[in-house]
Amino acid sequence: MKNKLNILLLTSLLIAAAVIIWLYYQTTNNVGDIDFDSSIDNSEFVVCNEEYIVQYYSAGTYYEGGKKAIKKELRELITHLDFEKSGIITFRFIVNCKNQTGRFRIKMVNTDLKETSFNSSNIKQIQESIKNLKDWHAGKWNNQPLDTYYNLSFKIQDGKITDIF
Repeated sequence: MKNKLNILLLTSLLIAAAVIIWLYYQTTNNVGDIDFDSSIDNSEFVVCNEEYIVQYYSAGTYYEGGKKAIKKELRELITHLDFEKSGIITFRFIVNCKNQTGRFRIKMVNTDLKETSFNSSNIKQIQESIKNLKDWHAGKWNNQPLDTYYNLSFKIQDGKITDIF
């Protein structure tokens, strides 16, 4: 009887430890987190709290004038870039608590939503244009500015950018 009780207690302890480890992992690692990568990220771009970067819609991060203003500022880029195929290019990046952007990550898919690639010089031009947007407003929580993730997607159709969302 004593052995069965010991086995039950040991099993309970192991299950509790596994649950605690799993919960810790779930609360500290999120899908889509952008960790600093010295090979591609600018070391001068600094976030205020590496442990707490939230989604833009949770904190109210926005660009002055909204997507309409972004489209207006990127109009020249939109009209002169030519692409060889159609698809969607999504830029995910951080707007830090100082209203600066950095840590860009890019996902490209074709019209069937399968991963693809586009001309790298076009991608660099779009990224530089996004970096040059200066009217970002960091989200806030309890009146304190936060670091937030943000996404901008570019729809490519018939070789041209047809939408930014």
